[in-house]
Amino acid sequence: VAVAGSADIGSHCTIGAGALILGHLSICDHAHVSADTVISRSILKPGTYTGMFPADENESWARNTAVVRHLADLVDRVRALEKLAKNKEKGDG
Repeated sequence: VAVAGSADIGSHCTIGAGALILGHLSICDHAHVSADTVISRSILKPGTYTGMFPADENESWARNTAVVRHLADLVDRVRALEKLAKNKEKGDG
């Protein structure tokens, strides 16, 4: 585990082996960080946090990281569009 800066880690937290806590940030009480996870912003809500990527060229990594953060929203949008298309097909038939 590596903790950078003056990170404030709350009570009853667990930090898995190989985890990195970057910068001057806060981790709330009852937060659990999985092994090899990189924490780059404060954790404000109790729960379990996991995140890791294989090494990649920085530009590619940054682009992929940005996309991954929005995957759940994109899935919801695709499902809504598929439902709309299906309803339109039923109406045209």
